[in-house]
Amino acid sequence: MADSIPTGKLARTGIAGSAMLKAGSRHLRHAAKRPFLSEAARHQQQQQLDDETARILFQTFTRLRGSALKIAQMLSMESNLMPEWFRREMAKSYHQVPPLGRPLIRKLIMQEFNKPAEELFAYFDSKAFAAASLGQVHGATGAQGENLAVKLQYPGIDVTIDSDIQLLRSLIKPTRYARLLLSSIDEIEQRLHEEVDYHHEADNNEWFKTRLRIPGVNIPAVYRDYSSKRILATERLSGDHLEAWLHTNPTQQERDHFGQLLYDIFVHSFYRLHALHADPNPGNYLFTGDGTLGLLDFGCVRYYSSDFVSLMPVLLHAYMTRDADEVISTYQRLGMVAAMTEKELQTFYDQTLQPFGDWLTKPFKAGRFDFSRRETSYTAEGWRSFKQLTNVHKINDLANEFIYFDRTFFGLYQIFERMGACIDMEHQWLV
Repeated sequence: MADSIPTGKLARTGIAGSAMLKAGSRHLRHAAKRPFLSEAARHQQQQQLDDETARILFQTFTRLRGSALKIAQMLSMESNLMPEWFRREMAKSYHQVPPLGRPLIRKLIMQEFNKPAEELFAYFDSKAFAAASLGQVHGATGAQGENLAVKLQYPGIDVTIDSDIQLLRSLIKPTRYARLLLSSIDEIEQRLHEEVDYHHEADNNEWFKTRLRIPGVNIPAVYRDYSSKRILATERLSGDHLEAWLHTNPTQQERDHFGQLLYDIFVHSFYRLHALHADPNPGNYLFTGDGTLGLLDFGCVRYYSSDFVSLMPVLLHAYMTRDADEVISTYQRLGMVAAMTEKELQTFYDQTLQPFGDWLTKPFKAGRFDFSRRETSYTAEGWRSFKQLTNVHKINDLANEFIYFDRTFFGLYQIFERMGACIDMEHQWLV
């Protein structure tokens, strides 16, 4: 049986402190060897140190569980920000979350509904069929025969967020990529506080089900009678997750169809609804034989201001037309670019912004973009461009609204590449 999440500040600090000592000792050991190594050996040593650091961080996140592990998952998706060694190790967090044991399941349901599972449901499967960082999902049948997916939140998660954020800052600061890793933490913290309230997720789910009207997209219904702050019951949809679906060897037409649905969801949600289902985890999509796409898990939703939404097509159009003044002006309106002389601005645009813009607008200029037939993956090209962009100091700050926009945008691109899909990217909002 899995233990509940360690919630005491002393216990969690002890776990993090042990990791910091372990990582620090490895850094000192490698530093002592470095002067006596060749250039090639130094490079190999640095790669080894990176791998060891990533493993220590992942093992720490796994022991802390809860919000710490959720942050690890979020950071692993930052293909445009995070180094490969870090993302590779953090990606394991999707598959290595210890499940809740039956006593804890029973205790949670009793606390939330004052009755055991066998009285609340006509049937409840005590073995979870899906697990994530914040909770696990069980199959159940409601009193009226409803086919349910019931998500149970791991006990103690809600009280660990603030302390975990501080612990993770301490763990990340000594790493080579501290500036990149820390850039998203504040926004992630705010979203995490929302995600641990399943009433909030239920509201998001119903909001999207009412408003996101795209043929072929299926959003599950919420069952409030079986839901609480820490338990969420929704309709259980049929279909395969991405990897299982790909193993069925879908046709190119099927790959293009589902890829287009995912892209259309993104475009319609952002430009029409001013909101994003901002967790492009492949586990949040279900692919069916009849061409219907199931959209799951609305815990991470980002709502956007009208100003931000209206500036995105302006920025994309300015990049496409190589309008340096408009690109700089748009970033300044977003509060991101520091004050510079005209010559400095032009140099900044020529050397940093425009190469990034050339990469960013490539799919839109193509109209219909093939994410599969490329010698180098499109997102790999983007990583190099974005890394250069984030390393300069002429960008004061990353607008908070960009963080989940970028995560969703790049996360979908990775899925398109995994699917080998060809996507129609040409939309009137770009011109």
